[in-house]
Amino acid sequence: MPARTLLLIAALCAALPVGARAADCEGSNWALVLHGGFLDYEEEVTPAHRALLTRLLDQSAASLAAGGTALDTVTTAIREMEDSGLLDAGKGSIVNTEGFTETDASIMDGATGRSGAVAAMQRVRNPVLAARLVMDRTTHVLLVGATGEKSLGTLGAEMIDPATWYQEYVPPPKPVERKHGTVGAAALDRCGRLAAGTSTGGWPGKLPGRVGDSPIIGASTYADARVALSATGVGEYFIKRAATRDIAMRVAYLKQPLRAAADHVVKTLIGGEDKAEGAVIALGVDGEVVVSSNGYGILWGAASPRQPVRVGTREPEGTRASDAPDNVKR
Repeated sequence: MPARTLLLIAALCAALPVGARAADCEGSNWALVLHGGFLDYEEEVTPAHRALLTRLLDQSAASLAAGGTALDTVTTAIREMEDSGLLDAGKGSIVNTEGFTETDASIMDGATGRSGAVAAMQRVRNPVLAARLVMDRTTHVLLVGATGEKSLGTLGAEMIDPATWYQEYVPPPKPVERKHGTVGAAALDRCGRLAAGTSTGGWPGKLPGRVGDSPIIGASTYADARVALSATGVGEYFIKRAATRDIAMRVAYLKQPLRAAADHVVKTLIGGEDKAEGAVIALGVDGEVVVSSNGYGILWGAASPRQPVRVGTREPEGTRASDAPDNVKR
């Protein structure tokens, strides 16, 4: 990992308010769920994808158990998925109809409501770190395009040469061959604080300048004191539905179970009424893990103190990190 990136992460961690470190808390409960995008077919997932999520879950679980914060855990996990080149985020991002890459990302701290996001980035190496910079170093929530990148550069965001950094991805003729997906994470730390984040290169065939749901707080990324969520799919519909905000408000105001709230938005509204594809991962403050998809599934993985790391592609049968069974062997 470049020294500049390590220094940036250290600076971001140092910017957390006093008392934010979960190591200072007496609680022992923590949980984590990651995703690597919506799936149409099982064959879209390779052993390399499963190995990546397993490694990140092991690494993140150790950090949370030792007192790492939810916000730092989400940031680090997404950054590593961006750098892997295996998914449609960061290095592995797709190209648009004119042959160049534009990336989006967002992050949200459920304990404080602080949020940061970036969109239509062409030279930022790690969109999630750029989103974290917006959150921690500015009074804004969203920076976009070339002028936003210029501002991010002055704040210390690492820039790359697009011609040599991105693994150019041309959509294959058969959907079964697609091996890319938006990435996201939601975490609960020992202080009982939640955080979530999402990062993407967008959908194949998108027009230059198109911005989907991934950098929109309340559409893809959302976290509060009760739940943390990250979405993937046809972003336009997640924006129109304010999907993750709607799920969170159903839990808060209607007192719906997290599973029921997620399924209503993803399956009944977006899948049923809009006829659009998508999925969400959701994490409750009690450690409940929900994975909801209106298609074949979603590449996901989860871990908690009472549940070994597991990686799957279909919705888990259980509802909590402590009792959901494995559905994909490691």
